[in-house]
Amino acid sequence: MKHKKYSQKNPIQGDGWRAFSEVCYDISALDLGPHATALLCEMNAAIKSGMPIVVIILAATIADVVLNEGKIVPGGADNALGMGMDWLTAAERRQLDWLRGLRNKLIHYEGVITGLGGTDSDEKLLRKDADKALLAISPLLAGLEQF
Repeated sequence: MKHKKYSQKNPIQGDGWRAFSEVCYDISALDLGPHATALLCEMNAAIKSGMPIVVIILAATIADVVLNEGKIVPGGADNALGMGMDWLTAAERRQLDWLRGLRNKLIHYEGVITGLGGTDSDEKLLRKDADKALLAISPLLAGLEQF
Protein backbone atom coordinates (compact mmCIF):
# COMPACT_ATOMS: atom_id res chain seq x y z
CA MET A 1 0.00 0.00 0.00
CA LYS A 2 1.38 3.36 -1.02
CA HIS A 3 0.94 6.08 1.59
CA LYS A 4 0.37 9.66 0.56
CA LYS A 5 2.56 12.46 1.77
CA TYR A 6 0.64 14.99 3.80
CA SER A 7 0.90 18.71 3.24
CA GLN A 8 -1.01 21.83 4.02
CA LYS A 9 -2.48 21.73 0.53
CA ASN A 10 -5.41 19.58 1.66
CA PRO A 11 -6.57 20.51 5.20
CA ILE A 12 -9.60 18.93 6.85
CA GLN A 13 -12.65 21.02 5.94
CA GLY A 14 -16.43 20.87 6.22
CA ASP A 15 -19.23 21.72 8.64
CA GLY A 16 -17.32 20.24 11.58
CA TRP A 17 -14.24 22.26 10.78
CA ARG A 18 -16.35 25.44 10.59
CA ALA A 19 -18.01 24.75 13.96
CA PHE A 20 -14.66 23.89 15.53
CA SER A 21 -13.02 27.01 14.08
CA GLU A 22 -15.74 29.23 15.55
CA VAL A 23 -15.26 27.74 19.01
CA CYS A 24 -11.47 27.50 18.91
CA TYR A 25 -10.70 30.78 17.19
CA ASP A 26 -9.06 31.90 20.44
CA ILE A 27 -7.95 28.89 22.50
CA SER A 28 -7.14 31.13 25.47
CA ALA A 29 -10.87 31.94 25.75
CA LEU A 30 -11.58 28.29 26.64
CA ASP A 31 -11.40 27.13 30.25
CA LEU A 32 -8.97 24.29 29.57
CA GLY A 33 -6.12 22.81 31.53
CA PRO A 34 -2.59 22.63 30.14
CA HIS A 35 -2.96 19.04 28.89
CA ALA A 36 -6.09 19.75 26.80
CA THR A 37 -4.59 23.02 25.55
CA ALA A 38 -1.43 21.28 24.32
CA LEU A 39 -3.47 18.56 22.57
CA LEU A 40 -5.74 21.18 20.98
CA CYS A 41 -2.72 23.02 19.55
CA GLU A 42 -1.41 19.75 18.10
CA MET A 43 -4.82 19.00 16.62
CA ASN A 44 -4.88 22.37 14.88
CA ALA A 45 -1.64 21.42 13.14
CA ALA A 46 -3.10 18.03 12.13
CA ILE A 47 -6.21 19.74 10.72
CA LYS A 48 -4.11 22.12 8.63
CA SER A 49 -1.91 19.24 7.46
CA GLY A 50 -4.88 17.11 6.42
CA MET A 51 -4.17 14.20 8.76
CA PRO A 52 -7.62 12.65 9.40
CA ILE A 53 -6.56 9.73 11.62
CA VAL A 54 -4.58 12.07 13.88
CA VAL A 55 -7.53 14.49 14.04
CA ILE A 56 -9.92 11.69 15.05
CA ILE A 57 -7.59 10.31 17.72
CA LEU A 58 -6.80 13.73 19.15
CA ALA A 59 -10.45 14.87 19.12
CA ALA A 60 -11.50 11.86 21.21
CA THR A 61 -8.50 12.26 23.47
CA ILE A 62 -9.24 15.95 24.01
CA ALA A 63 -12.82 15.09 24.97
CA ASP A 64 -11.55 12.51 27.48
CA VAL A 65 -8.97 14.92 28.91
CA VAL A 66 -11.52 17.74 29.25
CA LEU A 67 -13.84 15.38 31.11
CA ASN A 68 -11.03 14.21 33.39
CA GLU A 69 -9.20 17.46 34.14
CA GLY A 70 -11.62 17.97 37.00
CA LYS A 71 -13.82 20.80 35.77
CA ILE A 72 -16.65 18.67 34.40
CA VAL A 73 -18.66 16.00 36.14
CA PRO A 74 -19.54 13.59 33.29
CA GLY A 75 -22.97 12.54 34.46
CA GLY A 76 -24.27 15.44 36.31
CA ALA A 77 -25.54 18.90 36.78
CA ASP A 78 -23.67 21.72 38.43
CA ASN A 79 -22.32 20.95 41.87
CA ALA A 80 -19.43 21.81 44.17
CA LEU A 81 -17.03 19.42 42.40
CA GLY A 82 -17.28 21.11 39.03
CA MET A 83 -19.83 21.64 36.33
CA GLY A 84 -21.91 19.06 34.58
CA MET A 85 -22.35 18.56 30.85
CA ASP A 86 -25.97 19.66 30.94
CA TRP A 87 -25.39 22.08 28.04
CA LEU A 88 -24.94 19.09 25.72
CA THR A 89 -27.98 17.57 24.05
CA ALA A 90 -28.53 13.82 23.97
CA ALA A 91 -27.51 13.83 20.30
CA GLU A 92 -24.28 15.68 21.12
CA ARG A 93 -23.46 13.13 23.84
CA ARG A 94 -24.10 10.30 21.38
CA GLN A 95 -21.68 11.95 18.96
CA LEU A 96 -19.00 11.94 21.67
CA ASP A 97 -19.71 8.23 22.24
CA TRP A 98 -19.41 7.61 18.48
CA LEU A 99 -16.11 9.49 18.46
CA ARG A 100 -14.71 7.45 21.35
CA GLY A 101 -15.77 4.23 19.60
CA LEU A 102 -14.13 5.27 16.33
CA ARG A 103 -10.92 6.25 18.09
CA ASN A 104 -10.85 2.88 19.85
CA LYS A 105 -11.34 1.03 16.56
CA LEU A 106 -8.43 2.96 15.05
CA ILE A 107 -5.96 2.34 17.86
CA HIS A 108 -7.00 -1.08 19.19
CA TYR A 109 -6.65 -3.35 16.18
CA GLU A 110 -9.38 -5.98 15.98
CA GLY A 111 -9.35 -6.41 12.23
CA VAL A 112 -9.51 -4.13 9.23
CA ILE A 113 -12.03 -1.32 9.52
CA THR A 114 -13.64 0.81 6.85
CA GLY A 115 -11.42 3.73 5.89
CA LEU A 116 -8.06 2.06 6.34
CA GLY A 117 -7.85 0.22 3.04
CA GLY A 118 -5.61 2.81 1.41
CA THR A 119 -7.94 3.63 -1.49
CA ASP A 120 -9.12 7.10 -2.48
CA SER A 121 -12.61 6.27 -1.20
CA ASP A 122 -11.09 5.23 2.15
CA GLU A 123 -9.26 8.54 2.32
CA LYS A 124 -12.49 10.43 1.62
CA LEU A 125 -14.27 8.46 4.35
CA LEU A 126 -11.52 9.19 6.87
CA ARG A 127 -11.60 12.89 6.01
CA LYS A 128 -15.39 12.89 6.43
CA ASP A 129 -15.04 11.14 9.80
CA ALA A 130 -12.36 13.64 10.87
CA ASP A 131 -14.72 16.50 10.05
CA LYS A 132 -17.49 14.71 11.98
CA ALA A 133 -15.07 14.34 14.92
CA LEU A 134 -14.53 18.11 14.93
CA LEU A 135 -18.28 18.60 14.91
CA ALA A 136 -18.63 16.16 17.83
CA ILE A 137 -16.24 17.98 20.16
CA SER A 138 -17.27 21.53 19.23
CA PRO A 139 -20.31 21.69 21.58
CA LEU A 140 -18.23 20.31 24.47
CA LEU A 141 -15.55 22.94 23.91
CA ALA A 142 -18.14 25.70 23.39
CA GLY A 143 -19.44 25.02 26.90
CA LEU A 144 -16.00 25.90 28.24
CA GLU A 145 -15.89 29.39 26.75
CA GLN A 146 -15.00 32.11 29.26
CA PHE A 147 -16.73 35.42 28.82
